[in-house]
Amino acid sequence: MFRRTLATLAAALLGLSALAAPAAAAPAAEPSALAVGSTLSAPTGCTTSIEWVVEGNSYYQGRGKVTCSTGRYKVKIQCRNAQTGVGYVVYGTEVVNAPSTATTTCYSGNVAEQVYAVQDPPGTGVTGCAPWMEWVHEGSSHYYGRGRVQCDTGSYRVKIQCRNAQTGVGYVVYGTEVVNAPSTATTTCYSGNVAEQVYAVQDPPGTGVTGCAPWMEWVHEGIKRYYGRGSIQCDTGSYRVQIQCRNLQTGVTYVVYGAYTVSAPNIATTTCYSGNVAEAVVAAP
Repeated sequence: MFRRTLATLAAALLGLSALAAPAAAAPAAEPSALAVGSTLSAPTGCTTSIEWVVEGNSYYQGRGKVTCSTGRYKVKIQCRNAQTGVGYVVYGTEVVNAPSTATTTCYSGNVAEQVYAVQDPPGTGVTGCAPWMEWVHEGSSHYYGRGRVQCDTGSYRVKIQCRNAQTGVGYVVYGTEVVNAPSTATTTCYSGNVAEQVYAVQDPPGTGVTGCAPWMEWVHEGIKRYYGRGSIQCDTGSYRVQIQCRNLQTGVTYVVYGAYTVSAPNIATTTCYSGNVAEAVVAAP
């Protein structure tokens, strides 16, 4: 019962975070932040599921399964210890051919949060990344301020997009340690701030505009406030920000480009017309 209570609390807090700060739409190049290597032999048409595990009188959603239409693969699940809030990854030991199902289970009593298919043989570059967030405990306060990422192949560090809940301002923090797969890279937001997105950053970096992290912020006008500002930060390249906005009175959408081009890892920012809200944020040439 205690385990389920903590899990319910964490889910509720994440739900409140989602209500307070709607997620920015990822730019077209964003998948490169999570999988920048070759995926020519990657499995396709994959469906995943999480199932109950029954141990005596206790039960928990700790089993992950994946079935694909093509390819050769095993399963990977991102799990969480509901008592400590710590996340981790478990790989299945059996490699199967499509359309067979690959299965594995979290450590006893822990819950599965995400399920992935892992191609066999593995790809090249940074592929198969699993991001998650964890609690940070400071005295009597705690907040989702830690971001972690684990990948199947490659060398990488972590990048997290954070937000100051008091001011609404977003920013990015890079981890300082480069790790090799399948190790986990970790970093933390500034004290009291929450992580909203977690990314893997390949090392050495790619070319062009890669690894972009978009987000939105409040605009304050007198007693009014609205999500009318869009910002973006990328790992490499030169870019400006492009935001899709909507006039809530008329329903009309339009695009606003930032006036300045910046070089990575700087942040590019612009704002919708007064009173209008940002719906999508991308990097533009």
